[in-house]
Amino acid sequence: MPRYSLIIVITLLACSPALGQQPDSSRSAIGRGGEVVLTNSGFGLGGFLTGSLNHQWGIRLEASIGAVKDEREVAFFDRFGRRDVPNKANYLVEIPVVVGVERRLFASRIEANFRPFLSVSAGPALGWVYPYFDDENENDRFDEGEVTYDVLSGLRHGSLKTGVTASVSFGARFGAMNAPGYGVRFGYRFTRYTSDIALLEESIKAPSSQFVTPVVTVYFGSLRN
Repeated sequence: MPRYSLIIVITLLACSPALGQQPDSSRSAIGRGGEVVLTNSGFGLGGFLTGSLNHQWGIRLEASIGAVKDEREVAFFDRFGRRDVPNKANYLVEIPVVVGVERRLFASRIEANFRPFLSVSAGPALGWVYPYFDDENENDRFDEGEVTYDVLSGLRHGSLKTGVTASVSFGARFGAMNAPGYGVRFGYRFTRYTSDIALLEESIKAPSSQFVTPVVTVYFGSLRN
């Protein structure tokens, strides 16, 4: 989510070469880079570390940050640029941190500068939930005269939620191995939190602990597999 500037530091151990083989620096080195994530809720930003297990299998550690919105949310702006989202209850900012494995497809049949793959990943998810408005009368409904928060001003009123997330995807990497390049993944992500989260007012939609979204990830950097 571009309006948030959180730094996520992640580490990944390099993969050792097979016993008895000559060390191969191209397989023991760590690749790293950034990524842009597109979901039903908008854009997110992230980073990754990656290593190669062999010419067909790779491992990836990544983290990203982005907003989660309900599909019914519609924003309106008045002539002064003030924003209003009818029936919105809370903001949710999500940070999934996952480990994934990738299986390269058709390695012996396709040139190495185009490397399709399948991927699965899983890991913990952190969510920061904070209110869209100051509910002065505590009736869980926005009433006339109550103050609304923008995506930054309400942050200090939030609370942390924890959960788990998993995804399955397919994609391709472009460019020579062990050199700067880019790739793209298409898939679905499922996230489940330990407690329900109300994105809309409860009279409109019941709170939920589960969120599913299609995900398109474009990433770039030093790719090691």
